[in-house]
Amino acid sequence: MKKSKEAPVIVETSVGKFLLREFRPPIQLRTSPRKEKTKLKKEIKRLDENSSSSLKSIKKRIKKRQIKIKKQLSFNNNDEDSDKNSILFIISNNEQENTLNDEELTNTKCSLCFVNSKTRRALIFSPRSSRLTLLGLFSLMQISGPPACLHGFNLEPLKSYFVFNLSSQSLMSIEIASSSSKTSMHENQILSFFNDYRIELPLPEIYIEFIQRLAKFHHGLSVFFVEQFETTWIESMKQFSNSNLSNQWLFHNDDDNDEEQIENTDGFKQLWPGMGAFKHSYHRSIVYPIEIRSTTDEIISRLFNKVTDDPLTVFVCGAKDSGKSTYLRYLINKCLSQTNMIPRIAFLDCDLGQSEFTPSGSISLINNLTEPLFGPSASHLKKPLKSFYFGNIKVENDKILNYLNYVKLSYDCIKNQQYDLLLVNTMGWGSDTGLVIMKELIDLIKPAILVQLRSSSPHFRHIMPDISPLWSKNASISNLYRHVYEIPLNYSYDKYDYNLLLTPVRQHSHGKSNLTRQACLWSYFSQIETKKLIIKPLIDCINHIEILKFEKIGVGLLHRQIESKYLLQVLNGSIIALCRVKHDMLYFASNAFPALIDERANVECLGFGFIRSIDMTRHEIHVIIPDRSISKTMINALVKGYDDCPDEFYFMSIDRWRGHMPPYVTGIFNSIN
Repeated sequence: MKKSKEAPVIVETSVGKFLLREFRPPIQLRTSPRKEKTKLKKEIKRLDENSSSSLKSIKKRIKKRQIKIKKQLSFNNNDEDSDKNSILFIISNNEQENTLNDEELTNTKCSLCFVNSKTRRALIFSPRSSRLTLLGLFSLMQISGPPACLHGFNLEPLKSYFVFNLSSQSLMSIEIASSSSKTSMHENQILSFFNDYRIELPLPEIYIEFIQRLAKFHHGLSVFFVEQFETTWIESMKQFSNSNLSNQWLFHNDDDNDEEQIENTDGFKQLWPGMGAFKHSYHRSIVYPIEIRSTTDEIISRLFNKVTDDPLTVFVCGAKDSGKSTYLRYLINKCLSQTNMIPRIAFLDCDLGQSEFTPSGSISLINNLTEPLFGPSASHLKKPLKSFYFGNIKVENDKILNYLNYVKLSYDCIKNQQYDLLLVNTMGWGSDTGLVIMKELIDLIKPAILVQLRSSSPHFRHIMPDISPLWSKNASISNLYRHVYEIPLNYSYDKYDYNLLLTPVRQHSHGKSNLTRQACLWSYFSQIETKKLIIKPLIDCINHIEILKFEKIGVGLLHRQIESKYLLQVLNGSIIALCRVKHDMLYFASNAFPALIDERANVECLGFGFIRSIDMTRHEIHVIIPDRSISKTMINALVKGYDDCPDEFYFMSIDRWRGHMPPYVTGIFNSIN
């Protein structure tokens, strides 16, 4: 007889009614007593074998492998500079993979990577003047040896750094300095590396002699410890393996070009799932030419030799996908690596579509840059000192005034602060309105140095003219903006040092801007989950819900026109900006509806949230706010612009626990009664 289906249990809370999940304990797997007895007998029989013969066979095997390694290893001092590209040789805890290759091991720039794929840890011994290119998410620590740097930042010994080397981004390489260090490594020291960092390999003793000879030949080795690490926004994205964000941006599985595929081949070796290493250091990694390195060094020299209290302003521009973000991270890392003084760095982000430290659509001023940047923007989101929500990733002709006004308001905040360096990030719009905005930004900010990046590839499709002082004198201007702020029409600033840098950036089909923006939203909303690695469905985030009353809040929709009676329906189930505007810019028509925001209002952005539901009976808006430092008393406006909200935000709870659609997907307007 079938068991009758129990009625669902409804739990009513202060924020609504919810369906209680039925708890189902896991099934206890049992093992047959007979199988346990048989297994025990086999173990006893194995232990009762003649121990002396077993020891002899082990000694023979060790001796045989030592002879094989010594025969393969040879060092030729005359070839020290013959090969500038380092080769990485990987030794896994799987004995079947411990095969040695003569050509690889006799290379003068050979690096050894000892991997324990079970614990997902690795030790790397690398000679000076070599490069290592690892792929994946990992923590990196330099244990000993000559100094090393990663994307311009000098690694501090015995300090862990989180690295996001994703296949959809330009890969960063570990560069070991050419300076020599202690040439000898004692046997106990090498064994302590394996024991202290739990690299459990079978018979590690047979490699000690080779590591010692390698250290002596190269006048020292740098030793690195690599370990897997996991973060909430990445692990949550992995749950949707069929999404474009997971396939194209995170794992890059949709490209048919064999050269770009990240597979287990002769040139690439998987260390453990989601983590691998390139055999040759130059493959797909960022290698800046000497011109870029020398220009960067000149900027840092000017920074530390300036005599005024005003910040050194560096204006960075370039066409789309020319490498602006990658170079800005490199410049920041180089500045933070200075030992005599760590500069106070401010970052004025004017790029609406590819914001570096915040979700897209805002113009922000960042002032707390104290840590190196080892990944895409989603890996290092920060709370800005001042931010204004523009609500779009491009600027229409009739919105130039609004955009430049927000830049001016953000730039004015710098005058009340003390900074050594101001970096300005701009949009990659190299024609028409984009060049008008570029001209007005230069005249407003008055940079000391302008760095323009351009791809060295002749097939690069995005173009931008040389933004030189000569161009600035003849560039088009915005008459309306200059009339409003009483700027002379003939005014032009051209007292900046112009640097045109050619970057080794290739144009990849997987570098889709909308996917990068979605990844930033995943990262921002991962603040909700602090105990687990997977973000729970937004419908379940009850602890992060704030209730905002209609009579204390204003609502707005940017860049689109809609009748006010449909405004709440558009906002429901949307990502919105949590904003603050002047009270005289809010217009209350009735207590049964939130206030409307004046189009002339300066919309200061405090953060972002998600409208969980709207209660028309109680006149309440229920907003999920990931950043708990934002008090609801500071918020008096909810503004929706164009956003690239991941579809998974809406469907991540469908039929996985409750078996029904979230209210904002079904179209239920008043979801909390």
